[in-house]
Amino acid sequence: MIDIHSHVLPGVDDGASSLEAAKLMLAEAQKAGVRTIIATPHYSRELHENGMSDQVFDAVLDEALRFGIKLLKGYELKIHHYPARMPQDFRGLDLAGTKFILLELPLDTVPSYTPDLIYRIQLQGFMPIIAHPERCRKLARDKEMLDELLDAGCLLQIDASSIIGVNGGRARRFAKKLIKKGRASFVASDAHRPSGYSVWYTKAYKKVVKWVGQSRADALFCNNAADIFGYADENSSVVVS
Repeated sequence: MIDIHSHVLPGVDDGASSLEAAKLMLAEAQKAGVRTIIATPHYSRELHENGMSDQVFDAVLDEALRFGIKLLKGYELKIHHYPARMPQDFRGLDLAGTKFILLELPLDTVPSYTPDLIYRIQLQGFMPIIAHPERCRKLARDKEMLDELLDAGCLLQIDASSIIGVNGGRARRFAKKLIKKGRASFVASDAHRPSGYSVWYTKAYKKVVKWVGQSRADALFCNNAADIFGYADENSSVVVS
C-alpha cells in the first residue's frame, strides 16, 4: 500500500506529537501493509523557509527504514490560506518530487477563489489532488462544483476513516458515491496519530473491496499512486486479518 497523505512528522503541525508518536504511527502503517508514506505536513511559510520539515523528515526517515517503509516528502496546502499565506511559487511543495500538489478544502465551503488558485498551480506545471473532498459539505450538496474541479483536472483523495464512518454518515455516504462512480483516485490515511491507523485502513480496504471489487480497491489504495509517482510497491497488498 502507498499512503499519499500522512501527518507523521512530529512537532510541525497538528500531527504526530513526538518522535515516539511517529514511531507508533510507522508501526501501525506497517501492520496495515503500508510500504510507502508521503509525509504531508500542513504548509506554512515558516516551516518551509526555515527548513524545519527537512530536519524532522530526516529523523523520521531513519525510523521508517527500520520498519521497511519508504518515506517521501510532501506538503498539504490549505486552500483557505490563499492568497495571504499561500506561496507564489509551488516548486518544492509537491508530492514526492512529482507534478502533484495536495490541496485541502475547508469543511463547509469551496471558496470562490478556488478556480483561480487551481489555474495558478497549473500554470506552474502542477496538478492538484483534493484531499478528503467527501468531508466538504459544499461539495456534497453541489454536484456542479464537484464537476468543475474534476473537469479542471483535479484528482480526489478519500480518507480511509471516512469510508468506515469515523467522520460521520454524510462523509461515508459521499465517499461511497465517489468511489462507486469512479471519481476518486486514491484512498489515504490522513493520519495524525497512531490510534486507529491500521484498524481503519484495513476495514476501509475490506469495505471498498465489497463496494467495487479487489482490482479497483487495489488501484485506490496502491496502484494509482504507484503509476503516478513512478515506482512500484512490491509489497503493496493490504494486510487483512
